[in-house]
Amino acid sequence: MKRLILLGIVVSMVACKRSPVEVADPPPPETPQAIASPSPSPTPKPSPVKTDQKTLQRALDKAYGAASIAQSAASPGDWQLVARQWQQAIALLQQIPPQSPNHTLAQQKINEYQQNLTYAQTQTQTVSPSPSPSPEIIAVKPITPIQPVQQRSSTVKPGAIQTPIKRREAGTPVIDVVFNQTRTFEMIVDTGATGVVITQKMAQSLDLPIIGSAQMDTASAKGVTVPIGLVESIAVKGVVVHNLPVIIAGSQLEIGLLGHDFFGDYDLILRQDRIEFQPR
Repeated sequence: MKRLILLGIVVSMVACKRSPVEVADPPPPETPQAIASPSPSPTPKPSPVKTDQKTLQRALDKAYGAASIAQSAASPGDWQLVARQWQQAIALLQQIPPQSPNHTLAQQKINEYQQNLTYAQTQTQTVSPSPSPSPEIIAVKPITPIQPVQQRSSTVKPGAIQTPIKRREAGTPVIDVVFNQTRTFEMIVDTGATGVVITQKMAQSLDLPIIGSAQMDTASAKGVTVPIGLVESIAVKGVVVHNLPVIIAGSQLEIGLLGHDFFGDYDLILRQDRIEFQPR
C-alpha cells in the first residue's frame, strides 16, 4: 500500500514539474493604412472653342478699325496705321487651329485681309492728301457688262440711327434688313466687305432681275462666276439705299453679308447689343 501511495506522490510531482504551456505573444496591432487624401480636382481649362471665338472676335475688331480708318485716311501715316491693324488681324486669325470650327472662316478672312494689307502698304508710298478709296475685300471682276440702271442713291438722315443685334455669327453681328420694302432677312454686318452679298434663296424670294455677272474668289475656290442682281431698296431702320447691285452667292452661303456699299455714308459704332449708324 505504501508503495502505491509513494508512486502516486512521485507521479504527482512529475506532473507538477511539467514545463508550463507557452502562450504566444499577441500579434502586434495592425498599422492602419494611410488614407489617401483626395487629389485636388483639376482646374478647369477654358474651352478651346470659346478661346477661338474670342480670338476671332478680336481679329474682326481689328479689321473693323482698319476699315474705318481707311475710309478717311489722307496721309502715309494714316495708311501705316491701317496696315498695322490689318497685320494684327491676320496674326490673330493665324492662331486659330485647323481643328477649330472657326478655321474655315479664319482662312477666308486671312485671304481678304491680306489683299487689304497689300493695298494699305502701297498707299503708304503716296503723299497725296486726298483720301484714297477703300480697298476691295471681295475680289470681284465683272465679266458681263452690267445693264444701265438708275444711279445708286442713299438717304442720310441727321442723328445716329440704332438697330438691335439679334445674335452673332462667329462673333459678327447679325441684324434684320428690309429688301424692297417687303421682305426682311437676317444679314451679317461685315465691316471688311465692300459689296452686299445675298443668298440664292433671298434672290429667288425677291425675284431679282439679273443685270450682269462677275468672278469672285471664295474660301474654297477662285474665279467663281456669280450673277449680279439689282435691288430696288435696302433699309435698316432709317438707313435706306436705292438701286443697289448685289452679288448673288453660290448655294454654300446661308446668310447674306452687308458691306460698305450699304453703309458707306455712315460710321458704324458696334455696341454690345446694338449697332449705331452715325452720318458723316
